Amino acid sequence: MKKSNLVMQAASYAFLVAITSCATAEVTPAPELQTQSEELSAAPFANFFGTWTLADDQFQQVWDTETLQTLTIPNHITECSPINTEKTVLCIVNAGDLNGHILWAYDEGRQEVRHLSHFGENRLGAGQGIMTQSGDLRLEIRFTDEPEGTYRKYEYKWLDRDSYEMKSTQMTVEGSPTGNWYGGIFVRLNQVDEVQ
Repeated sequence: MKKSNLVMQAASYAFLVAITSCATAEVTPAPELQTQSEELSAAPFANFFGTWTLADDQFQQVWDTETLQTLTIPNHITECSPINTEKTVLCIVNAGDLNGHILWAYDEGRQEVRHLSHFGENRLGAGQGIMTQSGDLRLEIRFTDEPEGTYRKYEYKWLDRDSYEMKSTQMTVEGSPTGNWYGGIFVRLNQVDEVQ
């Protein structure tokens, strides 16, 4: 077995243990995120499988509620792979100074997506949301390095088969946007087709 496969399996196991322990954490989705009309396919994250990069190396953010910054991040690579079940995906992100990983698991009984991530030294995120019939993801995630009680609304919206837009909006305790957000358009470099 390749070293990369062993690393992927070890990371997958660690995240599955962690996400199971987070499964009872209360993050109540907004009403528009609480329902989903139809059941998803056997592999709900298949569209994400593959290697992704930022379109034109561009990433945008607002951190002071008013100043839009456009960053150039060359060689930003996200590799999303099926783990060993059809309803999970692990994405390894190599983004220069802020590397990390994301695990998504689909809870078929509740028709929810569970999220667990870790970036940099201490940016741990946990949350949940839904996947629409078109495959878009809408998540609400709390991070350990952001103000207590705040959370982020993430939307992964498909533009076509090989590109999606990701936007993360910071929300107050009361559920209003703070004005801070970040995001970008991601394009596929190659496809991974099957569960390993």
